[in-house]
Amino acid sequence: MRKDLSVIYAVFAICNWLAPSIISASGPRVAMHIGAITYCLFIASFLLPKTWLLYLASCVIGFGAAVIWTGQGNYLTLNSDSTTISRNSGIFWAMLQASMFFGNLFVYFKFQGKEHIDSETRTLVFIVLLVVAAVGIIFLLLLRPAQSPDGELIRKDDGGPLQALKRAFALLVTKEMILLSITFFYTGIELSFFSGVYSPSIGFTLQLGTNVKQLIGLSGIFIGLGEVIGGALFGILGPKTIRWGRDPIVMVGFLIHMASFFLIFLNLPNSSPFKETNDSAFINS
Repeated sequence: MRKDLSVIYAVFAICNWLAPSIISASGPRVAMHIGAITYCLFIASFLLPKTWLLYLASCVIGFGAAVIWTGQGNYLTLNSDSTTISRNSGIFWAMLQASMFFGNLFVYFKFQGKEHIDSETRTLVFIVLLVVAAVGIIFLLLLRPAQSPDGELIRKDDGGPLQALKRAFALLVTKEMILLSITFFYTGIELSFFSGVYSPSIGFTLQLGTNVKQLIGLSGIFIGLGEVIGGALFGILGPKTIRWGRDPIVMVGFLIHMASFFLIFLNLPNSSPFKETNDSAFINS
């Protein structure tokens, strides 16, 4: 696993405790703007590849990720009720993962026919991503204040930042949260794998052909496509799928995960997460 990814998630985990206090003081919209700016700074850091800058940017985006994700969840909750939360969550998730589809589609075509990623290609890719992220900040500025379904503005008195921090720690020791922490631990490892290990491992597996770098973008396209389809099935169509309960949905997802990990194990050599390799996997191309 890349060291910068470890730094990001370490800072992300720590700052998640501070995020409720920040949102209590600033509100979810301002918090999302702060988080979005840190994402732009992180992308911009790749235009000047320096080790110290990469680690610094990783710390910055770790903080920003905690703020923007918590702010988005809070904003989504405030603008939804029990009848619309599944629909709104599904639309949000589908839109979020659609970015993986279109972003990786761009990378797929830019990396076409390249055995090594040259400086010009890398710079162009990150400039485009930076512009898209900046446009996203502009759209965040257009978000309305939190409103109830009848159109009334929501003014929440949550006791201030210190009280929000106390509630976060109080929630940690509840039985439900302790049980959920096992699932959170698993999903954290799974997220780190598919977002930072899987695609580079494909790019390092030289047995997959001369255009192996192009497959990095292609894998991201299919990951995004699966995320969008899953979000649509269990989010937008939530009122229909929820009639069987949430347990079957979670178990289906877990079984699909296990099947996917087993196929990846068969298809990629053991050394592929660490370096370019000509080693063969259990299944050869």
